[in-house]
Amino acid sequence: MAGMDHAKMPGMAPASPAPQAGGAMAGMDHSTMPGMSQDGMAGMAPAGAADPFYAPGSGLAPHAADGGKFLSYADLRALHPRYALRPPTREIEIRLTGNMERYIWSIDGVKYEDAEPIVLHYGERVRFKFVNETMMTHPMHLHGMWSILDNGSGQWNPVKHTVSVPPGTTLYTETEVDAPGRWAFHCHLLYHMGAGMFREVRVVGGPQSAALPVTPVQGE
Repeated sequence: MAGMDHAKMPGMAPASPAPQAGGAMAGMDHSTMPGMSQDGMAGMAPAGAADPFYAPGSGLAPHAADGGKFLSYADLRALHPRYALRPPTREIEIRLTGNMERYIWSIDGVKYEDAEPIVLHYGERVRFKFVNETMMTHPMHLHGMWSILDNGSGQWNPVKHTVSVPPGTTLYTETEVDAPGRWAFHCHLLYHMGAGMFREVRVVGGPQSAALPVTPVQGE
């Protein structure tokens, strides 16, 4: 009721003082509370700990406890070089594209059924530049040939069947084109592949006895 001092009523505790600016309680040092050190907060990397296989500022880079380390592609090295180190013949950019709201997945903004095949020539060494423009990781698999992951190890770059491209990152691989025929090239999340993140790769030339039937592509 108007004019009544409720603090003087039996069983009513005095009112607490109003919070100070910024919401901090008077006299409390939050930096000493367990778990409140900003240096240890999830997603906050220490200075100089950037990993080239995580998008800068994404908050996706994991952090291990007790001085441990999460391994990434930057830590991989081949025990023995599989191929001789040589410059690539050319570079092909592969943009990984999609729309989460409409659930469309594609390469270079074009889904598989509307896309032309990627034509490679037997004996060349092709450098693929993967640019992930989406919010999801895409494990990309080129059938029939190896993907040499460029992680800065030179002739000891690791060789993989499938290469995961994290969101917002650019990743490079090289391929020795040594298998004639028609090959699948797709995201290994099968629902992404089914929605259109798929290409046919045609390798022309080379020992035709080993090649699958190839329909000529316009411009070959």
